[in-house]
Amino acid sequence: MQSAAGTGLAFIIFTEAINQFPGAQFWSVLFFLMLFTLGIDSQFGTLEGVVTSIVDMKLFPNLRKEVLTGVLCLICCVISMSFAHGAGSYVFVLFDNFSGNFPLLIIAFFECIAVAYVYGLKRFADDIELMTGSRPHLYWLICWKYLSPLAMLCILVASIVQIVVDGSGYQAWVADKGVTERHEWPVWGLVLIAVLILVSVLWIPVVCVCRMFGIQVIEDSEKAWFPAADLREFHGIVPHEVTTAETLLFCIREDGSEGLCCPTGGPASSDEEEDDA
Repeated sequence: MQSAAGTGLAFIIFTEAINQFPGAQFWSVLFFLMLFTLGIDSQFGTLEGVVTSIVDMKLFPNLRKEVLTGVLCLICCVISMSFAHGAGSYVFVLFDNFSGNFPLLIIAFFECIAVAYVYGLKRFADDIELMTGSRPHLYWLICWKYLSPLAMLCILVASIVQIVVDGSGYQAWVADKGVTERHEWPVWGLVLIAVLILVSVLWIPVVCVCRMFGIQVIEDSEKAWFPAADLREFHGIVPHEVTTAETLLFCIREDGSEGLCCPTGGPASSDEEEDDA
């Protein structure tokens, strides 16, 4: 039962269960093929997100996308080799606990803040209506502005409090005793944890400070073409009038600006929209 989590669940508990099936060899092949294709599918989405971001930011403008993809795959392969040695399972636990959970939670929290309180909830709803033809329900607006940031903030604070109270450690197998014991991460492990978290989330305050001082990190002055007028005509969209509920819940004013934390700018004029389009 102590192995019924993480890699132990897939490679110990499920394997033992499959061995009890009639024709266990056949089901074992199907099970591990399923695990393999599941991992490949997840890697496709993750890698494409990284490659697309690098290409869009033009960090390596003279590098072909195929070469860039191959280099990233090679880097990921080299890093994954650290999971394959004798203590690889502990390194995997470290990466699994800190390379995805905390960074993703922090990034998603600031994404909600940026969309709901900086960009503007009304502008975001207008964009969705323009692209899909239907406006998001009031429930989704409440989630984006209040419920989602609050839930993520509570989870983040609770996770930090748990680490402060219980400490940060891992379950280590003690062969002499035949049991697992909780050990604290060594100093190099704590340094690696800090690097894994900061390498993803540190860009948020860095870019914010740079923009405050007028330092342009990435060249983004060129506006992308967007068929706003064509989509508006295709979906038959008319300018949205601010409702009483939106005014009471989100402090959306008649000019499109919003209150509550960060006042946002009103919607762009029709001339500006035509120029952008």
